[in-house]
Amino acid sequence: MQTSIRNVRPLVLARRLGWTAFLSPASVHRQPPSSSEEDAKAAILENVMKSRLPSDLMLRCRRNRIASGVVKSISGQFKRSDLCNEHRLNPRDLRKIDSRIPNLVPTILVRREAILINILHIRALVKADTVVLFDTFGSNDSRLHSVFLYHLEHNLKARGSTAPYEFRAIESILLSVLSALEAEMVFIRKIVGGLLAELEDDINHDKFKRLLHYSRRLAAFKNRATLVQEALEEVLEQDEDLNAMYLTDKKNGTPRDMHEHDELEVLLEFFSKQVEEIVNEAENMEANVQSTQEIVELILDSNRNALLALDLKVCYFSSTKTNKFNT
Repeated sequence: MQTSIRNVRPLVLARRLGWTAFLSPASVHRQPPSSSEEDAKAAILENVMKSRLPSDLMLRCRRNRIASGVVKSISGQFKRSDLCNEHRLNPRDLRKIDSRIPNLVPTILVRREAILINILHIRALVKADTVVLFDTFGSNDSRLHSVFLYHLEHNLKARGSTAPYEFRAIESILLSVLSALEAEMVFIRKIVGGLLAELEDDINHDKFKRLLHYSRRLAAFKNRATLVQEALEEVLEQDEDLNAMYLTDKKNGTPRDMHEHDELEVLLEFFSKQVEEIVNEAENMEANVQSTQEIVELILDSNRNALLALDLKVCYFSSTKTNKFNT
């Protein structure tokens, strides 16, 4: 006679079904945690506590302010709340340029008194008389950073320039971004072109693995360049944002008409076209790599089929000789 589930006590039923892990401590005796488990939990807790320290409320940055034709720089850590109050920003705006978050999507945000720029290795806040540069996560190209700072300071204190302060800062930022993309494009062109030339003479497993690795690297680079181009085009499509980027005029109390932004539009279009050319070159190179991959795979398949056919022939002749010997 079978026992109904309703007549079985919960503890017995749980043990029959293997559910003792879900029972309360009063009903099941649990194994005390080992010392290694306690140490692991303590380490995790310590890391979590460190990640919640008040230092998260700080951002490391460098302020460049022009006064009497001289650029004065101040580096240090500043509170997020102080930055928001000083530059009239929302706390969520600083997330777009947070130096501890890698791989943020390139953005150009226009606010009432500032322009927030996050593109590749540069995260900056541009005002009518100040540029705030935030430390970039994982940036290890000191030479590129030094060249950018030199060009930025030289461009900001250029006395013969008629362009507003914020436009000169934006020009230096975009020029550094363009230089970084061009340098990486030259490097990828060199390694990919060299490998494609090698594959024309000889095909082996190591070269094919390198081709797959370069293909992924090229795709990642094309994606970054495309995002930069989209960020520039997004600003160019918004007349209101273009008009609001004239920070010096707003500071001096001389408002501009909605479509009166030819100077800025020409500047952004120049860099947008340059980035577009890099994207097109990356797409063409990616197409060549994909074609080469397909050709290499066809050749390898053909060689594999030839080896299989040879193996079948060897097996056939071996079986024929065996049959003749047996007869």
